[in-house]
Amino acid sequence: MTARLVASRSAISCISGGVDSVTTAYYVNKVLKPNKHLLIFCDYKQRTYSYEEFCIKKISKELRVPLKIIDLRWLGDISTSVLTHPEKEIPETKEQDLWNAAKARDRILRWWDPCRNAILLLVGLAHAESFYISKHQRHDVYIGIRRETPVAMKDNTPEFLEEMNRLAEQATHHGGYRLMAPLITYDKDRVVKLGDELGVPWEYTYSCYSGGGFTKWRGERLPVHCGKCSNCKRRKLAFTEAGIKDPSIYAS
Repeated sequence: MTARLVASRSAISCISGGVDSVTTAYYVNKVLKPNKHLLIFCDYKQRTYSYEEFCIKKISKELRVPLKIIDLRWLGDISTSVLTHPEKEIPETKEQDLWNAAKARDRILRWWDPCRNAILLLVGLAHAESFYISKHQRHDVYIGIRRETPVAMKDNTPEFLEEMNRLAEQATHHGGYRLMAPLITYDKDRVVKLGDELGVPWEYTYSCYSGGGFTKWRGERLPVHCGKCSNCKRRKLAFTEAGIKDPSIYAS
Protein backbone atom coordinates (compact mmCIF):
# COMPACT_ATOMS: atom_id res chain seq x y z
CA MET A 1 0.00 0.00 0.00
CA THR A 2 1.59 3.29 -1.03
CA ALA A 3 1.24 6.63 0.68
CA ARG A 4 -1.06 8.20 -1.90
CA LEU A 5 -3.59 5.34 -1.65
CA VAL A 6 -4.17 5.59 2.11
CA ALA A 7 -7.35 7.15 3.49
CA SER A 8 -7.76 7.98 7.18
CA ARG A 9 -10.29 8.28 9.98
CA SER A 10 -8.58 8.84 13.32
CA ALA A 11 -5.03 7.59 13.68
CA ILE A 12 -2.52 5.96 15.98
CA SER A 13 1.10 6.18 14.82
CA CYS A 14 3.63 3.72 16.21
CA ILE A 15 6.78 5.83 16.36
CA SER A 16 10.41 5.01 17.10
CA GLY A 17 12.07 8.36 16.44
CA GLY A 18 13.75 7.25 13.22
CA VAL A 19 13.50 8.73 9.72
CA ASP A 20 10.83 6.27 8.58
CA SER A 21 8.46 6.39 11.54
CA VAL A 22 8.69 10.16 11.97
CA THR A 23 8.06 10.73 8.25
CA THR A 24 5.06 8.40 8.51
CA ALA A 25 3.70 10.39 11.47
CA TYR A 26 4.16 13.65 9.53
CA TYR A 27 2.42 12.16 6.50
CA VAL A 28 -0.51 10.98 8.60
CA ASN A 29 -0.81 14.31 10.38
CA LYS A 30 -0.27 16.74 7.51
CA VAL A 31 -1.64 14.85 4.48
CA LEU A 32 -4.30 12.51 5.85
CA LYS A 33 -5.34 14.96 8.58
CA PRO A 34 -7.10 12.45 10.86
CA ASN A 35 -9.85 13.54 13.22
CA LYS A 36 -7.64 12.58 16.16
CA HIS A 37 -4.01 11.47 16.23
CA LEU A 38 -1.99 9.69 18.93
CA LEU A 39 1.71 8.82 18.89
CA ILE A 40 2.69 5.59 20.66
CA PHE A 41 6.33 4.94 21.59
CA CYS A 42 7.43 1.66 23.20
CA ASP A 43 10.25 1.23 25.69
CA TYR A 44 11.66 -2.26 25.13
CA LYS A 45 15.03 -1.58 26.81
CA GLN A 46 16.62 -0.47 23.55
CA ARG A 47 20.10 0.91 24.21
CA THR A 48 19.24 4.14 22.39
CA TYR A 49 16.03 4.75 24.36
CA SER A 50 17.09 8.12 25.79
CA TYR A 51 17.90 9.51 22.33
CA GLU A 52 14.71 8.18 20.79
CA GLU A 53 12.60 9.51 23.67
CA PHE A 54 14.24 12.94 23.34
CA CYS A 55 13.41 13.08 19.62
CA ILE A 56 9.89 11.74 19.93
CA LYS A 57 8.98 14.26 22.62
CA LYS A 58 10.26 17.01 20.29
CA ILE A 59 8.23 15.60 17.38
CA SER A 60 5.11 15.35 19.56
CA LYS A 61 5.52 19.02 20.43
CA GLU A 62 6.22 20.06 16.81
CA LEU A 63 3.14 18.22 15.52
CA ARG A 64 1.00 19.11 18.53
CA VAL A 65 0.01 15.47 18.78
CA PRO A 66 -0.22 13.69 22.16
CA LEU A 67 2.35 11.00 22.98
CA LYS A 68 1.89 7.84 25.02
CA ILE A 69 4.91 5.79 26.15
CA ILE A 70 4.31 2.06 26.66
CA ASP A 71 6.41 -0.14 28.95
CA LEU A 72 7.57 -3.21 27.01
CA ARG A 73 10.81 -3.68 28.93
CA TRP A 74 10.09 -7.38 29.26
CA LEU A 75 10.81 -7.65 25.52
CA GLY A 76 14.34 -6.41 26.13
CA ASP A 77 14.74 -9.01 28.86
CA ILE A 78 14.07 -11.90 26.48
CA SER A 79 15.77 -10.45 23.39
CA THR A 80 19.25 -11.49 22.25
CA SER A 81 19.58 -8.46 19.96
CA VAL A 82 22.56 -6.14 20.42
CA LEU A 83 19.99 -3.33 20.41
CA THR A 84 18.89 -4.40 23.89
CA HIS A 85 22.30 -5.48 25.22
CA PRO A 86 24.59 -2.45 25.58
CA GLU A 87 27.43 -4.67 26.80
CA LYS A 88 27.66 -6.16 23.27
CA GLU A 89 29.84 -4.34 20.77
CA ILE A 90 28.31 -3.09 17.54
CA PRO A 91 30.87 -3.46 14.74
CA GLU A 92 31.35 -0.88 12.03
CA THR A 93 29.57 -1.64 8.75
CA LYS A 94 31.33 -0.74 5.52
CA GLU A 95 29.18 1.14 3.04
CA GLN A 96 29.72 -1.45 0.30
CA ASP A 97 28.46 -4.16 2.67
CA LEU A 98 25.04 -2.49 2.84
CA TRP A 99 24.26 -3.99 -0.57
CA ASN A 100 25.78 -7.42 0.05
CA ALA A 101 22.80 -9.79 0.41
CA ALA A 102 24.78 -12.56 2.12
CA LYS A 103 26.20 -10.19 4.74
CA ALA A 104 22.79 -8.56 5.20
CA ARG A 105 21.24 -11.95 5.95
CA ASP A 106 24.02 -12.64 8.46
CA ARG A 107 23.30 -9.31 10.21
CA ILE A 108 19.55 -9.82 10.67
CA LEU A 109 19.65 -11.75 13.93
CA ARG A 110 22.08 -9.20 15.34
CA TRP A 111 19.21 -6.66 15.29
CA TRP A 112 16.21 -8.97 15.69
CA ASP A 113 13.95 -8.53 18.74
CA PRO A 114 11.36 -11.33 19.06
CA CYS A 115 8.12 -10.44 17.27
CA ARG A 116 8.82 -6.71 17.73
CA ASN A 117 6.87 -5.19 14.85
CA ALA A 118 3.94 -7.55 15.44
CA ILE A 119 3.89 -6.53 19.11
CA LEU A 120 4.07 -2.82 18.24
CA LEU A 121 1.12 -3.16 15.87
CA LEU A 122 -0.87 -5.12 18.45
CA VAL A 123 -0.20 -2.42 21.04
CA GLY A 124 -1.60 0.13 18.59
CA LEU A 125 -4.51 -2.16 17.71
CA ALA A 126 -5.41 -2.65 21.39
CA HIS A 127 -5.61 1.12 21.82
CA ALA A 128 -7.68 1.44 18.65
CA GLU A 129 -10.15 -1.18 19.88
CA SER A 130 -10.32 0.47 23.30
CA PHE A 131 -11.18 3.83 21.71
CA TYR A 132 -13.92 2.20 19.62
CA ILE A 133 -15.45 0.28 22.54
CA SER A 134 -15.31 3.17 25.00
CA LYS A 135 -15.88 6.20 22.73
CA HIS A 136 -17.06 4.73 19.41
CA GLN A 137 -14.07 6.35 17.67
CA ARG A 138 -12.47 4.49 14.75
CA HIS A 139 -8.67 4.63 14.62
CA ASP A 140 -6.33 3.26 11.98
CA VAL A 141 -2.89 2.11 13.16
CA TYR A 142 0.21 3.27 11.26
CA ILE A 143 3.73 1.91 11.36
CA GLY A 144 6.80 3.31 9.60
CA ILE A 145 8.15 0.21 7.89
CA ARG A 146 9.48 0.62 4.36
CA ARG A 147 11.04 -1.44 1.58
CA GLU A 148 14.39 -2.84 2.72
CA THR A 149 17.25 -3.78 0.42
CA PRO A 150 19.04 -6.03 -0.34
CA VAL A 151 17.29 -8.34 2.18
CA ALA A 152 14.11 -7.48 4.07
CA MET A 153 13.34 -8.62 7.59
CA LYS A 154 10.17 -10.74 7.52
CA ASP A 155 8.25 -8.18 9.58
CA ASN A 156 9.05 -5.35 7.16
CA THR A 157 7.15 -6.64 4.16
CA PRO A 158 3.73 -6.22 2.50
CA GLU A 159 3.07 -9.90 3.26
CA PHE A 160 3.62 -9.31 6.98
CA LEU A 161 1.25 -6.35 6.95
CA GLU A 162 -1.39 -8.35 5.07
CA GLU A 163 -1.20 -11.15 7.66
CA MET A 164 -1.41 -8.67 10.55
CA ASN A 165 -4.57 -7.16 9.04
CA ARG A 166 -6.11 -10.62 8.83
CA LEU A 167 -5.18 -11.20 12.46
CA ALA A 168 -6.74 -7.86 13.44
CA GLU A 169 -10.11 -9.08 12.14
CA GLN A 170 -9.96 -12.17 14.36
CA ALA A 171 -8.29 -10.56 17.37
CA THR A 172 -10.88 -7.80 17.88
CA HIS A 173 -14.57 -8.02 18.75
CA HIS A 174 -15.94 -5.73 16.02
CA GLY A 175 -13.22 -5.93 13.36
CA GLY A 176 -12.92 -3.19 10.76
CA TYR A 177 -9.56 -1.86 11.99
CA ARG A 178 -6.80 -1.08 9.50
CA LEU A 179 -3.06 -1.55 10.09
CA MET A 180 -1.28 0.68 7.60
CA ALA A 181 2.30 1.21 6.37
CA PRO A 182 2.12 4.10 3.87
CA LEU A 183 5.84 3.88 3.01
CA ILE A 184 6.02 0.11 2.52
CA THR A 185 7.11 0.45 -1.14
CA TYR A 186 9.54 3.34 -0.54
CA ASP A 187 13.34 3.18 -0.53
CA LYS A 188 14.97 5.25 2.21
CA ASP A 189 16.06 8.10 -0.07
CA ARG A 190 12.44 8.48 -1.22
CA VAL A 191 11.34 8.56 2.44
CA VAL A 192 13.84 11.39 3.04
CA LYS A 193 12.47 13.33 0.06
CA LEU A 194 8.90 12.95 1.32
CA GLY A 195 9.86 13.89 4.86
CA ASP A 196 11.66 16.98 3.64
CA GLU A 197 8.59 18.03 1.64
CA LEU A 198 6.51 17.62 4.80
CA GLY A 199 8.90 19.69 6.89
CA VAL A 200 10.31 16.95 9.14
CA PRO A 201 12.91 18.49 11.50
CA TRP A 202 15.66 15.93 10.85
CA GLU A 203 17.69 17.00 13.88
CA TYR A 204 14.87 15.49 15.96
CA THR A 205 15.12 12.06 14.35
CA TYR A 206 17.47 9.30 15.48
CA SER A 207 18.60 6.25 13.54
CA CYS A 208 21.74 5.05 15.34
CA TYR A 209 21.95 1.52 16.76
CA SER A 210 24.78 2.35 19.15
CA GLY A 211 24.27 5.82 20.62
CA GLY A 212 26.79 8.64 20.63
CA GLY A 213 25.67 10.75 23.58
CA PHE A 214 24.35 14.30 23.49
CA THR A 215 26.10 17.50 22.48
CA LYS A 216 25.42 21.21 22.28
CA TRP A 217 24.91 22.43 18.71
CA ARG A 218 24.07 26.07 18.02
CA GLY A 219 22.87 26.45 21.58
CA GLU A 220 20.64 23.36 21.54
CA ARG A 221 21.17 19.94 23.13
CA LEU A 222 20.97 17.30 20.40
CA PRO A 223 21.68 13.55 20.16
CA VAL A 224 24.78 12.27 18.37
CA HIS A 225 24.88 9.36 15.89
CA CYS A 226 27.88 7.02 16.04
CA GLY A 227 28.32 7.20 12.25
CA LYS A 228 29.66 3.62 12.05
CA CYS A 229 26.73 1.22 12.45
CA SER A 230 24.74 0.00 9.46
CA ASN A 231 21.78 2.24 10.27
CA CYS A 232 23.96 5.36 10.42
CA LYS A 233 25.59 4.42 7.11
CA ARG A 234 22.17 3.85 5.53
CA ARG A 235 20.89 7.17 6.91
CA LYS A 236 23.88 9.11 5.53
CA LEU A 237 23.54 7.45 2.14
CA ALA A 238 19.79 8.13 1.94
CA PHE A 239 20.29 11.87 2.45
CA THR A 240 23.09 11.90 -0.14
CA GLU A 241 20.99 10.02 -2.71
CA ALA A 242 17.99 12.26 -2.00
CA GLY A 243 20.15 15.35 -2.58
CA ILE A 244 19.11 16.78 0.79
CA LYS A 245 21.43 18.24 3.41
CA ASP A 246 21.79 15.96 6.42
CA PRO A 247 21.79 18.07 9.61
CA SER A 248 22.50 15.03 11.80
CA ILE A 249 25.47 15.09 14.15
CA TYR A 250 27.83 12.12 13.73
CA ALA A 251 30.66 11.17 16.07
CA SER A 252 32.69 9.95 13.07
